[in-house]
Amino acid sequence: MRRLQAVLLLGGLAATAAACVTLIPVSSHIERGTDFGRYATYAWGPADALPVSDQRLRDNPFFVDDLHGAIDRELQNRGLRHATSERTDLLVHYHAAVTSRLEIPSRVGRIRDCIGTDCRPGPAEYSAGTLVIDVVDARTQRVVFRGWAEHRLEDMRDDPPLVRRRVTDAVHRILERLPLTLAAREGADAREVTP
Repeated sequence: MRRLQAVLLLGGLAATAAACVTLIPVSSHIERGTDFGRYATYAWGPADALPVSDQRLRDNPFFVDDLHGAIDRELQNRGLRHATSERTDLLVHYHAAVTSRLEIPSRVGRIRDCIGTDCRPGPAEYSAGTLVIDVVDARTQRVVFRGWAEHRLEDMRDDPPLVRRRVTDAVHRILERLPLTLAAREGADAREVTP
């Protein structure tokens, strides 16, 4: 009986934790016909011509470090090595922006905090942070991969650890869509064969 209660308690805690996780929507585009197996190295490309558009990001000395660190880790997990010379296969750069969005409710209905019989939800304005990561073929200068994520920022204000977690999660979810390089595929095959 105690074991069953413990299992139920752990299951309830896991369900509660899962309900609290906010998934960041991501999307990506891969240049058709690109053979990612031939890429081995990457380097940071020239800074994006578009500046970081929000004072909170621009004035945060840790934002860029957190973002660069997360991108470096994920690219290395995908089998790429950071180039130590001027010769590199890929160039990476990003753009981060904060814009105002307007949310229009899709259905009219009663609202939990609404008082009265004539309650209708109205439009609500919120700040959305968007992160775009571009991976460019250094030889052809063509974007071979672009990934992006967008998330509401209201729950992140004045919370640097949460910003770091969200940046790390967004970068991971974007770059897990990047195809594995040949080195990463061979490493994964070797791990599967090893007893």
